[in-house]
Amino acid sequence: MESVDLASAEVDSANTSAAEIRTVKLPPPKIASAAIEVEAVKRRPLQPTCTLPGRLDYDQNRHVSIHSACEGILTEILVQPGNEVTRGQVVARISSPEVGQARSEVQSRLASLQLAVNEQKRNSEICSGVEELVALIRAGESPENLVTRLATETLGDYGRTLIEAYARKRSAIAIADGSREAADVGAIAGRIQTERERERQTADAALTSLMEQALFDVGQQCKQSTAAAEAAQREVDIALQRLNALLGPAAPVVTQASFSKVKKDTLSNVDLVSPIDGTVEERLLTATERVSIGVPIFTIADTTHLWAEADIRQSDWNAITIGLGQIVTITAPAIANFSFEGEVIVVGRRVNLATGAAPLVAQITSSDTRLRPGMFIRMTVPTAESRDVIAVPTKAVVVHENQTFVFVADSDTEFRRVDVATGEQQNEMTEITSGLKVGDQVVVEGVFKLKSEILLAGEEE
Repeated sequence: MESVDLASAEVDSANTSAAEIRTVKLPPPKIASAAIEVEAVKRRPLQPTCTLPGRLDYDQNRHVSIHSACEGILTEILVQPGNEVTRGQVVARISSPEVGQARSEVQSRLASLQLAVNEQKRNSEICSGVEELVALIRAGESPENLVTRLATETLGDYGRTLIEAYARKRSAIAIADGSREAADVGAIAGRIQTERERERQTADAALTSLMEQALFDVGQQCKQSTAAAEAAQREVDIALQRLNALLGPAAPVVTQASFSKVKKDTLSNVDLVSPIDGTVEERLLTATERVSIGVPIFTIADTTHLWAEADIRQSDWNAITIGLGQIVTITAPAIANFSFEGEVIVVGRRVNLATGAAPLVAQITSSDTRLRPGMFIRMTVPTAESRDVIAVPTKAVVVHENQTFVFVADSDTEFRRVDVATGEQQNEMTEITSGLKVGDQVVVEGVFKLKSEILLAGEEE
């Protein structure tokens, strides 16, 4: 093997060529200027891959068209293409008579509900008061005490009727009991005492009948008013559902509480809001235009989340081994020296009849504004199981006259050319199938300086 000291430019033979020169010796100053760096050869995992063509597209879960669920006139446009918006932000307003009618219907139903609730409350109070009054009568409370204890209760007409019947019963009892002893000794006729006993029984029966009827009546009224209130509530719910359907799924849901608080808006105003955080990508209508149901007004997308859609051709079907959740590498020819990763979310099975390819979709997350929907990309996907190989940085490998070689550092100042055979390349690493072993010190920086020194020496010879 020839050893050439390029610092003194001495050679042993006039016939020595650049291809035959195997060793380069450089003094420390020249090594420093060449910025030479070495790295130990290692075994590394190598994943066989293939590259598929594709394009960037919007994340279909974060790409929406803003449209109206009702007809009307576009009165205000509050955002423009390029503006960033947040979820729930109002982007436009329209005026819709149909929405005005729906809001008016809600107002009417709420008023009817309030009346029904008031009636239910009153009947419930009467029912409770009558039940308490009946319980006190059956307990033998005096009419005077009844009036005092039930002064704050709501009894309707039942209170006066029952208390009067109760007083008559107590009076009949008192009269019959007071004359019974006199009748026993003959002080009064027995016929009179019998009549008084009959009046007592009649008064008792009348009171019992009135109490039972009162309890039945107030119970029925309470049930009827409760049913009426529930029916009124259902009518309110139906009216609110119709209003929400007209406002659209992207609008905040209108409830009884929120509707009651809205006072400043006119009945026919409709706010169109963004359902996602994102950027306004497109505006399709202008102010004062008529809006039809379902016709897009804006397109809004979250461009920090994109889909990389590649095409798996028939020739690649059997080679590609990819599954959901795996990570793929994506590059864009329009952005030099740039790559990013994506997570596979779709491995399509249906073949597009026009292209003859099945889709492979990876989701990417990046705030890099250079990434744009529609941009052409290349997706690197695995084609076989990963294997451990001897590999060196691709920048360490050079070629001259169809021969591939690297430089191995034998010392701090002496570098030997070693011819190698290469295999696959991946992630800026090149597989070495022969010529190197683990632990060899390979030059990874300043390689072309060493190659130039060899070529220069060969020309001088």
